[in-house]
Amino acid sequence: MFVAAMALLALVGCAASAGRVGVISGGEPRSYKLVAPPGGDGAPRPLVIALHGWLGTPEQMARMSGLSSAAARLGFVVVYPEGDWRSWGIDQSSPRGATDATFLADVVADVSARIPVDAARITAVGFSNGGFMAQALACSGRVRLAGVAVVASGLAASAAAGCRPGVAVPFLLIEGTDDPIVPVNGAGTGEERILPANETLAFWATENRCNGFDLAGAESQEPGVTIQRAIGRQCRGGDTEGWFVQGAGHGWPGSDVGYPEFLVGRRTSAIDATSVVLAFLLRQAVASPPPQIGSR
Repeated sequence: MFVAAMALLALVGCAASAGRVGVISGGEPRSYKLVAPPGGDGAPRPLVIALHGWLGTPEQMARMSGLSSAAARLGFVVVYPEGDWRSWGIDQSSPRGATDATFLADVVADVSARIPVDAARITAVGFSNGGFMAQALACSGRVRLAGVAVVASGLAASAAAGCRPGVAVPFLLIEGTDDPIVPVNGAGTGEERILPANETLAFWATENRCNGFDLAGAESQEPGVTIQRAIGRQCRGGDTEGWFVQGAGHGWPGSDVGYPEFLVGRRTSAIDATSVVLAFLLRQAVASPPPQIGSR
């Protein structure tokens, strides 16, 4: 485990300072990468919060996901916050978890002070540990999210246990069936337990008041690889979907940026996860946005 962790750290590389924005959160200096393509008419734009995985950086998340180039094409704003020690505190009952949720709320407030942001269309996407954090943020209520999409991730048991009552947020999961890092059947560590994919989907389906799931296939761009979709039926609180890519490992489907297969399993081009994520997130909106975004 130690050797694998050191190999991943070496592959991530050092964090670059270019494009970073500094913010003071909880009395401590933090930073995020901001990508805001020019807005033609100055109208408020959707904001996507993109959260890197364990040992990752904002720059790595940007390269892997391709969200920056998508932002230029589609006209949304994307921010890539950096987790303390390149990871995220996902237990909201812990000091670190509460600190990270506050930091993300402060990032939203800081961006909103610089750029017109549509408060009804703030969403979060996370890879691996960043996906744990995106769901914990939704549960914390610190930022009112119009949607959450996670890749190679799941729901932390602590987030599920501490989720504020009545939370409803559209939710999308993309998972490889042979992921060795965040297995589809769940994982446990000394500090945290990650629910299996079916329990993660069931949690959000309950919160989103879905009447079960319908199963469907999806077109695969890789010969011999099948994709199964679980689509929430008659969801009254928010769309809920799971995409499962047969044989795929721990990575961002469709991206050529990732870790070696001997560490994380097979890379796949069966789907373009970025397109799937954005098609889901950018169609979501909160009915009545709050008067202020984030907190200080």
